[in-house]
Amino acid sequence: MKKVVYIEDNPANQRLVTQVFKRLPKLELLNADEPISGLELIEKHQPDLILLDINLPGMDGFEVFKRLREKQGCENTPVIAISANAMQEDIDKALALGFDDYIVKPVNISALLQVLENTLQ
Repeated sequence: MKKVVYIEDNPANQRLVTQVFKRLPKLELLNADEPISGLELIEKHQPDLILLDINLPGMDGFEVFKRLREKQGCENTPVIAISANAMQEDIDKALALGFDDYIVKPVNISALLQVLENTLQ
């Protein structure tokens, strides 16, 4: 079973993604509602994929991403940005920093499924 950590402070977005994962028996979703607990989950579980909101309380997703890339064992873990920041410059910034993909909120379920399939194949 592949593990996915989702760091997201919005309960509605967490619920939506959790519902999607219930239909994917080969994937286990672990949710964190703020950056520090998300980093702890990642360290403990060494996930195969990280879904990361950009606008988080206390530490934005870009800082979380930077810390992930500095953590041993996480340097190559795929990280997908999930954000309401839909401007092309926001997407380009995230991809230039090294995010593997970018999903715009509200989350399009078919786009999420496609990204999961492409990333976890």
